[in-house]
Amino acid sequence: MNIRMYLIAACLLPVLLPAQNQEPQLVGKCSLDDFQKEPYSEWYTKNYADYEPNPEIINQLKNFNWKDYSVTVFLGTWCGDSRREVPRFVKALDDAGFPQQAITVIAVSAEDSVYKQSPTHEERGRHIYRVPTFIISKKDREVNRIVEIPAVSPERDLLAILNDTYTPGYESYLHLSQWLDEGILNDNNISHRGLARRIKHLTQSVGELNNYGYVLSKSGSKGLEAAINVFKINAYLYPEAWQPPRYLAEALYDTGNYAQALNAIQKAIELNRDMKNAKSLLELENKIKSYAYAGNCLPL
Repeated sequence: MNIRMYLIAACLLPVLLPAQNQEPQLVGKCSLDDFQKEPYSEWYTKNYADYEPNPEIINQLKNFNWKDYSVTVFLGTWCGDSRREVPRFVKALDDAGFPQQAITVIAVSAEDSVYKQSPTHEERGRHIYRVPTFIISKKDREVNRIVEIPAVSPERDLLAILNDTYTPGYESYLHLSQWLDEGILNDNNISHRGLARRIKHLTQSVGELNNYGYVLSKSGSKGLEAAINVFKINAYLYPEAWQPPRYLAEALYDTGNYAQALNAIQKAIELNRDMKNAKSLLELENKIKSYAYAGNCLPL
């Protein structure tokens, strides 16, 4: 049985979907007091109380002059990493004597159309692709950030930042964000293979650039164009993975490039070897085909 027939057969199998999480999301600018209320207090209070920062590191932080420093936290109340890491980070800040009034908290959405966005878009221009993200600033200028999880621990990461010896996680994002700011990712003439070579040693998994591109794709037409280039770069980094062409197909579909989108999704179907992905891949292929044929982009 060829791979396409195998995938079509897989779609006939029953699929059990997990129940939707009905907990309401916090979105937009909020305060730490909001996490003392139900249902958020269930995870915030426990994780705050359970975390015990290293006292030796905290003593070093206590001696630091926090004047002119501020912290901005981007999180998702729906995100497991945010639920675990934000209370721990705040506990470390509290123990270090950091003023809570200098902490700004922005909750972003999990909804697909506004993924990792705030209603008032505080995330714009801040390169928020993973949550939580902790941005440490001095005189309103970013010094460094902790992305998603600490490299070591909240207090040790914070001390390393203050000592200017810290490199945040997802180093590939530093290059991608620079390329985005410089307009490189919106340039039709770039070499995707060449850019892939430049960040290959910094990229840990296929999901790294897929996540970056997906968030970009939800940020507007310019972001969608840049996302297409990110997915193409990722396809060179992971040529045997089905995910880059699948996300590329969706982005091309959203820009109306149906013929290219169809080529991409068929490449993803060819590369996929997991029955669990079959149904969604074929559904996307059929959606692309329906628009391509309707718009006379492909011959009947």
